[in-house]
Amino acid sequence: MSPERLDPDRFGSWDGRPTKESDCYALGMVVYEVLSGQTPFPSLREVVVIWKVINGERPERPGGTEGTWFMDDLWGTLNLCWATEPKSRPSIEAILKCLGRVSRGWRPPPQADADDWDLTSVSGSPSGTTPFFDPFDFVFLWGTQY
Repeated sequence: MSPERLDPDRFGSWDGRPTKESDCYALGMVVYEVLSGQTPFPSLREVVVIWKVINGERPERPGGTEGTWFMDDLWGTLNLCWATEPKSRPSIEAILKCLGRVSRGWRPPPQADADDWDLTSVSGSPSGTTPFFDPFDFVFLWGTQY
């Protein structure tokens, strides 16, 4: 949740209702969670996370295998989504444009041999490799009718 929704008085938000700007913040966090496979600040209690968000702290860029999903262009856009000042956040259209650019430039790493697949894992991914789906596909599913 965006800082202005967590503490409306501090950020000059009259009622704490969602806005396009708070949705932008939330979308940035959803992208972070989908690509990293974890929530921001996963080891901390909710009250500590709220305090950190209100005081301007944001998740760190993941390292290792998870970090490969966060190309510079995408990481920069996510940080814009998480700007403390709501009016400084990009439009949803700008975010989608960035996700489109990133997804066109993304190439999966070489697949592991079938013997490397860990069929006991939740994702079904080869052990030690990235997910078997393109994580940017969720961008294009938003408009799909089920």
